[in-house]
Amino acid sequence: MDSTELIFLNALNSIPGVGVATLRLLKNRVGSFEHAWRGNVSSLAFGAFQKPIQQIINTRASLNPEQQFKELERHAIWMIAEDDPSFPSQLREIPHAPLFLYGKGERFDVNRTHVGIVGTRRPTAYGKEVTANISTGLAHHGLTIVSGLAVGIDTIAHEAALDVKSPTIAVIGSGLDERSLFPQQNIQLSRRIVASSGTVVSEYAPGTPPLKEHFPLRNRIIAGLCRGVCVIEARERSGALITAQCALEQNRDVFAVPGSIFSPTSQGANLLIQQGAKLILRAQDICEEWGIKPIGSSHAISDANLDNDTKIMIQLLEQELTVDELQEKTKFDTPLLMSLLTLLELKGYIRAVGNNAFQKIM
Repeated sequence: MDSTELIFLNALNSIPGVGVATLRLLKNRVGSFEHAWRGNVSSLAFGAFQKPIQQIINTRASLNPEQQFKELERHAIWMIAEDDPSFPSQLREIPHAPLFLYGKGERFDVNRTHVGIVGTRRPTAYGKEVTANISTGLAHHGLTIVSGLAVGIDTIAHEAALDVKSPTIAVIGSGLDERSLFPQQNIQLSRRIVASSGTVVSEYAPGTPPLKEHFPLRNRIIAGLCRGVCVIEARERSGALITAQCALEQNRDVFAVPGSIFSPTSQGANLLIQQGAKLILRAQDICEEWGIKPIGSSHAISDANLDNDTKIMIQLLEQELTVDELQEKTKFDTPLLMSLLTLLELKGYIRAVGNNAFQKIM
């Protein structure tokens, strides 16, 4: 799609009430978005399209398409349509496929495998630990983590990928400008994603607020970008389960992490397993399902380059231990212990889990 068409597509999309179905109608019936903007479209105001077409007729005279497109540039937002070579091919295949996407940061890397990590906004300590562990492991295997930038599981998944220098993709249900971006408390995280060769994307024009109905639609894009989706801690009625349902409808894999039968936040994931989702306990379960091997050999504990002290540390950290506990068990002096911990964390063998404690990445 040429730049002129993008200008008018963006202008039409910025009109409240105009969605993908209306835009596709205009494209199919009128032939171009510029003609739709400039021409008489009143004959298309029928049935479900009556209100959005009338909204276009009533609003377009007060809008300047070129000026609105300059706003994208001012916010460092790019826009791609479905016929653009950089548009993810897997998104073209899904039901109700997006016609276009706005983005900040890097454009999509078609050579990477994407996996969705979704879950509750109020995770337990167990959910937080599982999310960080699995997301880190997947990132180490070269997979791109896709989530929704929400607080809770989404945030932990994005941060885990960033912490090991892996790009991550956030799909949001509002405009990408910082005044509209939701949730506001994750503006810094969105900046970090963009600065770390990741991507923040949306269907919604700058200035679009985070309306409730946007999020189920956003979830179909999370699933559509991915080869599969993993649900970690979700209630029986939750957005994460909507994403899982989208994945099933799109013929994607659905994975779920089991949790306590007494925990409300595990009911959704447990239900998915009961219904046939693949139960996973670690990142390798997904990678083995897809035949994906770790990048390089640095994560193999049998690596001949590891000395005895390093192997001892890795074996001990099968369970979470503090620095003091490690020192007591190994009798290493403090400089050696801290040096080994730093080295192992940089190489991706272990991770800090808070309270001056570490654990092996499974």
